[in-house]
Amino acid sequence: MIALLLAWATCVVGSSALLHEFGHAWTARAVGWKVVGLRWRWYGVAFVADTNGKPDRLWKVALGGLATTALLALACLAGTALPEPAPFLFGLGFTVNAALLLTNLVPVRALDGGQILAGLRQVRSR
Repeated sequence: MIALLLAWATCVVGSSALLHEFGHAWTARAVGWKVVGLRWRWYGVAFVADTNGKPDRLWKVALGGLATTALLALACLAGTALPEPAPFLFGLGFTVNAALLLTNLVPVRALDGGQILAGLRQVRSR
C-alpha cells in the first residue's frame, strides 16, 4: 500500500507540474508566442517561449498555468466521490494542486501571481 501511495504521489506531483507548464504553453501559443521548449530550473520545469515582440501578454500566459492547475484541482476534488481507495488518492491530488495554485498566486514577480498583477497594472495604466 505504501508503494502505491508513493507511486501515486510521484505521478501527481510530476504530472501537475507538467500540466501547469503546458497550460502556460497553450496560452502562449494562443496569444501569438512561439513555444521553444521546456527547461529545468531550480524550482522545477518551466517552458521557454519567444514573445514575438509581445511581452505585454505575459500576464495572460501566467493565467493559463493557473487556470490549468485550478481545473486539475477541481478534477481531483470530483474524484474524491469515487469508491475507496479513490477518495484518499484523489484527495492527495487535490491537496497538491491546491497548494500549487495558492503558492503561484502569491504576488511575487517570479511567480504567476506577480506576473498577473504586473500585467493588470500595465493594462490599467493605459
